[in-house]
Amino acid sequence: MKKEETVEILDRVLDFGVSKGLFDCGIIVVGLSGGPDSVALLHILKGLRNCFDIDCDIYAFHCNHHLRPGVCDEEVELVKELCNDNYVELKVLDFDCKGFADFNHISEETAGRILRYEAFEQFAQALEKKSGKTVRIAIAHHKDDIAETMMMNLFRGSGLEGLVNPKPVAGRIIRPLLCLKKSELVDYLDTLGVRYAIDQTNLSTDGTRNTWRNDFLPKIGEYYNEDPAMPLTRAYKLLSDDLDYISAEAGKAYASSRDKLSGYPVISASKLKEMHPAIRSRVIRALWLETFGDLVDFEEIHLKDCFSLIGQEPSGQMLLDMPFGRKAFRHGDIFAFVTEDKISGLSAGIAQKMGFLTSEEPLNVDIDLENYKKDSDLVVKIPNSALILKVRIIENENELEYNNLLWFCPRSAFEDGRITIGNCNGIKGTLRFRRAGSSGGKDLNRLMTDLKIPESARKQIIFIERDGEILWLPGYGHGIGFTNAISRERYIASMPEGTTSGEMIMFAVERQ
Repeated sequence: MKKEETVEILDRVLDFGVSKGLFDCGIIVVGLSGGPDSVALLHILKGLRNCFDIDCDIYAFHCNHHLRPGVCDEEVELVKELCNDNYVELKVLDFDCKGFADFNHISEETAGRILRYEAFEQFAQALEKKSGKTVRIAIAHHKDDIAETMMMNLFRGSGLEGLVNPKPVAGRIIRPLLCLKKSELVDYLDTLGVRYAIDQTNLSTDGTRNTWRNDFLPKIGEYYNEDPAMPLTRAYKLLSDDLDYISAEAGKAYASSRDKLSGYPVISASKLKEMHPAIRSRVIRALWLETFGDLVDFEEIHLKDCFSLIGQEPSGQMLLDMPFGRKAFRHGDIFAFVTEDKISGLSAGIAQKMGFLTSEEPLNVDIDLENYKKDSDLVVKIPNSALILKVRIIENENELEYNNLLWFCPRSAFEDGRITIGNCNGIKGTLRFRRAGSSGGKDLNRLMTDLKIPESARKQIIFIERDGEILWLPGYGHGIGFTNAISRERYIASMPEGTTSGEMIMFAVERQ
């Protein structure tokens, strides 16, 4: 490579990076291993910064995995020297990669990747907090990595996402060198006389990637008389366009089917059923990603389980085990992902959407009406919720108003002056509900089952009771008194001829 060709390398990376929006940030942290790829990346980005082609501060980050005694320490010294020569601030972290791999029963390669990316993210967050600038992490993947990854994922049975990988941008991660081949990077460094380390393990055929890199792909190149990275890169571009289109359509489908209940993202199961499988699978992945923040270990088998759950006829609350102890959740038309400890919260959200009131903590609060005076409201805060119960005496019928959180009763109905606001978490024993005007009652648990309230929410449902009889179940009905104009007429019609309703007490649940 001639000296002038190194300038062309800079221009190609600049054009590629600008076209993909890679440099729209304030700080770029280079993952610097000391090998030719990452050293070239640092040198190229620093060159673009020195020429004012990009306006980003450049940092470097090196992870010492201690997997190759002596060699790893030499690489640390090399990257320190390189960063010192280029006036780049360097952060070095040490990991017990082997210990982490053994403890988690994973390969050392996988352990190293997990530890690296966690460390990158933590460092980036700290830089953002300190500088107030947007931080991106630059990784030195190139065209040859595209070819290797495509073939590896093809033989793993991957879909489009696996074949279009690695991507120029993935969240905070950017890959500015996907427009160059490894040979061009090596020639670039050799022309400029820049030192770099050579990881001898990359030259062997141990491991799947090394086998593709050093054995299979070179043989394919000999057979077709062409570097396989070139046609695979062309296929990568075509598949990228297809993936971009399908992803955009999946994004629209996700937005149209997604809702939030008590802070939990959920999807309409009926809408999922109507989607094409290619869109449905991406919508489900998007839900998992929004719920948990990553797609780690969410695989094809888990998608099939979700399809099965969605395809079933609704029959109460249904759960399926997912990776990391997470659950796929289905209730009626609601489909969601949730952790074990959040099931009751999500269920409460569904119950609230059905019109019921909930309190996750035990609720058992006695209300004394005997000495209640009509010149002021009696206000009861419902513990562990944003709800209050207001009690007021109504003397003028013109003051009557109706909504689903109001209940009216004659004061004479409370002879002993005491009622209780509670839920089944706080009130034990048998509770029954008999709707006003009905001749028969029903066990409260049986009623909730019939109403298809999620099982995990039933003990949270708020009610007012006296001596085991439900007087008012907000969102459903009342045992005495009335809640609207129709039930008021029925209440009046049920009174003995010649009697009057007398003073009425209004119970109103309000949000603080």
